[in-house]
Amino acid sequence: MSRPSHEKIDPTEETGVADVRRVREKIAGQYKGNLRKHIEDTNRIVAPVIKKLGLKEGVPPRKSESRSGTDG
Repeated sequence: MSRPSHEKIDPTEETGVADVRRVREKIAGQYKGNLRKHIEDTNRIVAPVIKKLGLKEGVPPRKSESRSGTDG
C-alpha cells in the first residue's frame, strides 16, 4: 500500500512511530487483521524459549497511591 505523494514522509524525518506502524500494518496483513491469531502464534514460539532460558513471568507493578497530579 503506497501513500499518496502529498503524504510521503522524508526518510530523514521518520520516527520510531513510523517504523512501528509499518511493522503493525505488515503483521495485520499477514494475519488478515486477526490479532488473536498473531498472539497465539507468538506465544507458541516464545513459550519454549522462555522455558529453556529459565525465565519467569513478569510480575505486574504494584498499584501506587501516588497520582500524576491530574484529576483523572
